Parts: sequence; C-alpha cells; structure tokens
Amino acid sequence: HLVTVIPNLSMIVGDSGGLHGKEDCVDAQERLQYLLCRFVEIISISTKKPLILFLDDLQWADRASIAVIKRLLLTLSASRFLFVGSYREGEMNEHHHVWNMMSTISDLGVNARVIQMSHLNRDVVNDMISDMLRLSPRLTRPLADIAYHKTKGNPLFLKRLMISLSKDGLLRFSLSRRRWVWDEEKIQSRKIPDDVATFLTSAIFKL
Repeated sequence: HLVTVIPNLSMIVGDSGGLHGKEDCVDAQERLQYLLCRFVEIISISTKKPLILFLDDLQWADRASIAVIKRLLLTLSASRFLFVGSYREGEMNEHHHVWNMMSTISDLGVNARVIQMSHLNRDVVNDMISDMLRLSPRLTRPLADIAYHKTKGNPLFLKRLMISLSKDGLLRFSLSRRRWVWDEEKIQSRKIPDDVATFLTSAIFKL
C-alpha cells in the first residue's frame, strides 16, 4: 500500500487498505514500483496539462530509484508525462545506473536526450540578477559585471554570492528609495574563493 510508504498520501487517497498490485507482483519492491507508476499515471491523465517530474542530483540515485524512473518512462504516455533529471558533470562514471537506463529506454523507442549546461554568459547573469532584485537590466548591469567576474557564470556560485552579499549588508533593500541598493566598491574589493566548493565551505563555517 502506497500510504504505508508515503503516509501523507492518506490525505488524498484515504487510509483504506484495499489497494493491491497485480497478481504477478510478488515481491514488495515490484509491487511498490507498480503502485507508484499507477499513481503517477492517474495524476497525469487527470490534469489538462502534461505532468512534469524533475529530480535533481541523479548521480546519487540508487539502482531501485532508477528502476522506478525507467518504468515510468516506459509505461506512461510521452504526451502526458515529461521527466527531467539533472546530475553533476564528472560525478557519474560510464557504468552508472542512469546510463544503463538511457540506453535501455532509447532502444525501446523513448525519446531521450542529454543537454549539457554550460556556464552563464554576462547577459544571462544580468537577466537573473535583474529578476532577483526586480530592477531593470540597465540598473543591475554594474552589479552583474562584478558578479560575473567573480563567479565566471556558475549558477550555484552566483546564487550563493548574492545570498552572501545580502547577509553581509553589501546588498540591501532601501526603504527610502524603495529598491535594492549595493556598494559596488566593497563588493568589487571583496575576496572570494576561486571555486564554489571552497566558497560554500567558508559560508558553512560562518554559521
């Protein structure tokens, strides 16, 4: 029963014990895979728009989790279900379960593709900061140039940098001007580690 594995589902499907898998689903893992696929399928066909499932950090996924994803992709209609997964480049070798899944579903006719994400360029960094601060790109350009120079367009690095600037008071909301303001000279002169791992580690030690 899915409610046994995911207790919060009882608020949606109730707490009755009448849901069972097919007769050939003899072991618990197979039965759970079947029930999860049926549950997701019901959601996908009950909405007007296609269902999108996004999972981050697939490099940490185990064999059982990948098996569920593969079953979803092979069972559900491509017009009603879209799966998007992300992983960190360099942290999955050629024998990882994800690559085995990709090979299998491609052979069986599932349209699967790998999209490599590169670092952001200056204009995209400026667009992101403009959205964050709800200011026009023209106003955020000087800050974006500094942020790009310090992060080299790494999205995670950029996000953590903006949070750090806010916590340290170098980026703050001005009630009198009713907008975000920042100290360009102090941000420019601020020393920041060259890689995101060192930057995040130093941020943790400040907690």
